[in-house]
Amino acid sequence: MPDFTRFIEAETLKPHLGDANLKIIDISIPQVYKEGHIPGAVHLSYPKIVHAHDDVDCDIPPDDVLSIALSEIGLRPEHHVVIYDSQHNPMASRLCWTLEEIEHKHFSIVNGGWHGWKDTGLPVETEINIPDVSTYKVCQTGRCNATTEYIKSKLDDPNVVILDTRLDEEYTNELLITDRGGMIPGAVHLDWMVNINENDHYRLYPDDVLMENFAKIGVVPEKEIIVYCQTHFRSAHTYQVLKHLGFNHVRGYAAGYSEWGNATDTPIENEFIDDD
Repeated sequence: MPDFTRFIEAETLKPHLGDANLKIIDISIPQVYKEGHIPGAVHLSYPKIVHAHDDVDCDIPPDDVLSIALSEIGLRPEHHVVIYDSQHNPMASRLCWTLEEIEHKHFSIVNGGWHGWKDTGLPVETEINIPDVSTYKVCQTGRCNATTEYIKSKLDDPNVVILDTRLDEEYTNELLITDRGGMIPGAVHLDWMVNINENDHYRLYPDDVLMENFAKIGVVPEKEIIVYCQTHFRSAHTYQVLKHLGFNHVRGYAAGYSEWGNATDTPIENEFIDDD
């Protein structure tokens, strides 16, 4: 397989369609996949890679559940996985984060996602591709996931930056989604969409722009970065951007603020509870 980067351009992918060890995964909603997808792409339903429990609807699933989901799409360890979605790649990013957590070696995201492919006039397929089922064994490492206890242990660490990637309205409590508003103590904020150029088929901005976006808020490569949003959907995209830029010490909070903000024993800065 070619040496694809973490984010690959649609034109770079095109000549490799049909390669034996290439697995293209469309993780958009089913209707979008049915209406058109990259030739050869199989569909994976996003709910199969997240786990609902207690007040959390977005944790990483147990190994056996993930093993089934990835086996159903025919994934094998030797596959280079190329992933995209139609919502500017948060779902694709979450799947890539999951693959990294289970130490699948080779994966990429289509820069711009479905828009980056179809809006540039590349071929589109409507045939539903049914993969041969494989036997894929998952073993989580814990190296990419930041649990609640892990984050609590890092709150006062000057070498760690906690990055909130939610909407401005969520960060300031104008939009309250959990029982307790606010943020993880000490978190800096950057809306995940700031890194995406809506005028360029939703591709990423150039690397120097991305680095400046992060540097302005103290997110620098020499520190460990923990990213979160409500469900590690948007923050998974930011995780991938940071890794793309060469940040080596990054973790994502899989359970997200849906866990932190619904718990009764988590410290919260700027806490707000709507009594209405």
